[in-house]
Amino acid sequence: MIPSIPDSPIAQAAVALAAEAESVDLLNHSYRTYLFGRYLVAEPGIDEEAAFVAAMLHDLGLAEDYRGEAEFARVGADHACRFLEGRGWDPDRIHLVEEAILRHANIHAEEVPEYRVIQAGAALDVGGLGYEHVRRDDLSGVLRAYPRLGFASHMRDRFLGEIRRHPEGSFAELERAFGATDLMGANPIDRLEE
Repeated sequence: MIPSIPDSPIAQAAVALAAEAESVDLLNHSYRTYLFGRYLVAEPGIDEEAAFVAAMLHDLGLAEDYRGEAEFARVGADHACRFLEGRGWDPDRIHLVEEAILRHANIHAEEVPEYRVIQAGAALDVGGLGYEHVRRDDLSGVLRAYPRLGFASHMRDRFLGEIRRHPEGSFAELERAFGATDLMGANPIDRLEE
């Protein structure tokens, strides 16, 4: 069963912002990041709304109209903070979203559950990491609801572009440590859509 998606006004506004800024493949990645992350991080007490907003906005810095001089995660986190501040969110929750976005591409597993939801969900969707910990039916259900639409090749291009712009950034570090572009090309979830 697919985890429920928060449906609050803030969650809906985050979806609208992401849908306006991002291509459909990247928008679907944001949904899959949240859903896969919830399968992988099933702890009680998670701030679902904050995790969902972070997932929906975590790659804003990769969208052409939002890309800035800073690394993509910083750009996305800054946009998310402004978005939430403008809607009167509590500063502690804003910080939770900001850090989840900033830390989602870190090499080491994050301890804060909301951070891990985004980190683990993105790692599964981009590189297949943790694939074996989610039931095949659950993976297939998410892919039916939010298809990949050529995401692997588009993400590889975005990833390499970010490495060119920021050769010491988090994507460059992931490439050096794990050969992330090879993982993208061999992601087992792509075979589930065939």
